[in-house]
Amino acid sequence: MLSPEEFTVGTLGDAQPLSLILPRKAYEATMLVGWRDDEPTAVILSGQYAFHYFPSVGNDNWKGLIVPKVRIEMDEASLFDPNEASGKLGDLIRLDARLAIRAKSENSYGPSAAVTLYGDLPPAGEWRAGFSKWQVVIGEGANKRILWQTSNEA
Repeated sequence: MLSPEEFTVGTLGDAQPLSLILPRKAYEATMLVGWRDDEPTAVILSGQYAFHYFPSVGNDNWKGLIVPKVRIEMDEASLFDPNEASGKLGDLIRLDARLAIRAKSENSYGPSAAVTLYGDLPPAGEWRAGFSKWQVVIGEGANKRILWQTSNEA
């Protein structure tokens, strides 16, 4: 459950990075806002276009419940080396000083790209770590709530 002060309602363009957008009706989608090339970027988390990304600045076509300042948690049991194993769309990758989600451009052409979720982590140098299972949460301790998580097939 959400408290009234934990969310607002608005357009995708209103949402800042590390906001989760929850759908209110069938034609809206669950999305997570990060950034790419220093611009806020939305990643669709559900449905036919899951893990496709597009710029979110000024976007008033997509609307929903906006939950700002969410946190991302990774399941360490799903850890893999992205240099040795081919990952898939939706995987999280810890690289350099970032945590990014592997996503595909909305036009579906070209290889996948990294949409940054956290950009000021301690540098990992040349090393990388991937996670296939993760979740979006708010709150801490006994007040922690899971708002979205990868499916069991992830």
